[in-house]
Amino acid sequence: MPPMTDQRHDARYQARGVSAGKAEVHAAIARQDGGLFPGAFCKIVPDELTGDPEHCLVMHADGAGTKSSLAYLAWKSGLSDRTPEQIWAGIAEDSLVMNLDDCACVGALGPFLISNTIGRNAKRIPGTVIAAIVEGYQKLSERLTALGIPCRMTGGETADVGDLVRTIIVDSTVTTRLLRDRVIDAGRMAPGDVIVGFSSTGKAAWEHEPTTGMGSNGLTSARHELLGGGYRERFPETYAPEVDGDLIYCGRYRLGDSLPGDPRFTIGSALLSPTRTYLPLIKNLLERVPRSDIHGLIHCSGGGQSKIVKFGGRKRKQGNRYVKDNLFPVPPLFAALKDATGQSWAEMYSVYNMGHRLEAVVPPSCVDACLAAARDSHIDAQVVGRVEGNDEAGNEVVVRTAHGEFKYR
Repeated sequence: MPPMTDQRHDARYQARGVSAGKAEVHAAIARQDGGLFPGAFCKIVPDELTGDPEHCLVMHADGAGTKSSLAYLAWKSGLSDRTPEQIWAGIAEDSLVMNLDDCACVGALGPFLISNTIGRNAKRIPGTVIAAIVEGYQKLSERLTALGIPCRMTGGETADVGDLVRTIIVDSTVTTRLLRDRVIDAGRMAPGDVIVGFSSTGKAAWEHEPTTGMGSNGLTSARHELLGGGYRERFPETYAPEVDGDLIYCGRYRLGDSLPGDPRFTIGSALLSPTRTYLPLIKNLLERVPRSDIHGLIHCSGGGQSKIVKFGGRKRKQGNRYVKDNLFPVPPLFAALKDATGQSWAEMYSVYNMGHRLEAVVPPSCVDACLAAARDSHIDAQVVGRVEGNDEAGNEVVVRTAHGEFKYR
C-alpha cells in the first residue's frame, strides 16, 4: 500500500467518522459555564453536595473508545500473547485511566468514586466478558488504593443495546472532591516556564509489564491502517457498514505479527497495551514540588502534542507559545503507525502522544524535583520544551523535530 498524501489521509480519516479535534463537540459546549477555574484541565464546580465553600468537586466521564472494538477482534481471533481476561481487563484500565489521569491534572488524588457504564450487544458479548471487565476495574482500583490513591467502585450499568451497539462500549464516570486552594490551574502557565515530559513507554514501578505508549485515542485509524489479513470479511461486526470497504482493515499486518522495531510485542498486544496511569507519579511529584510551582499538568491524550494549546495564556492578550524542541525518540509503535498510515508527521503529533503522555509545566528551578519524581517511578523524563510569549492573539504550539517543524493553534 503506497504512502498517502496529507489530503488523502485527511479524507480517509473523516470518512471513517472520526475526529481528533472534536470541533463540533467543542462548539456545542462553547457557551457552557467554565466552572470555578476556567483555565483548569478539567471543569471544577462548587461543592454543591455539602455546601462547603472551601471545597470543590470534579466529575469526569470518558471511555476506551474504539479500542474496545479492537479488543473484541483480538478476543475472537485468539491473540496468542494475551489471555481473554488480560484483553478485557486492559480495556477496563483504559476506560478508567482516561478519567483518573485527567482528574489528577487538576491536583485531585482521591478518594475517587467510580461508576462504570457498559453497552453491549448481548448476542456477541457473553457474561464472561462483562465479568473480566468488571474485575479489571476492581483490580486497578485496588492497586491504586494500595499506592495511596483511594479508589472505590460504586457500581454501574450494563445495558443490552444490541440495536445500537455492534460489539461493546466501555465507559466510566469518576467523581472526587478537593480543597480549592489545592487546585492546579493550567491557566497559570506563562512565559519563562519549562515543559517536562514523562515517557509513555517502558515499565513504571507499579506496572506488571512494559507498555508501548498507546493510549485510548486514534485507534480507529490505527487498527484499520495497520491490520489486514481478512479481518474485514471475518469480523464485519467490528466496523460500521456505512464506511467504504476500501477503508476497512486495509493494512498489511495480522494481530500476531511482531511489532517492527520491538519484537517483544505483537501488533495486537502493542495496540492493546493498557493506557498508563501517571497517578502514582503525580502523587510523588506533588510531594516534592509545591502546588503553587506546578503551573500546569497536561494529559496528552486526544490532541497528542498539540493538547496544551487549549490551556494557559488567559491572562495575556497575546497568549502563549509552547515550543517543544526536545521530544523523546519516536517509539516503535508510532513509527509503525506512521509507516502504515502515511499520515503526515504534523498529524501524527496531533493525534498520538508520540512518546510522552504527561507534561508538567513549572519554573526552571523545579526541573530537578520533577526528574527525581520520575526516577522514583522508573519513568524516563526530560525537559521537552518551554513557554514563550506569543506575538499574536491566542495560543500556539510549535513542535520541532528531525522530521520538520509543525504549528498548531
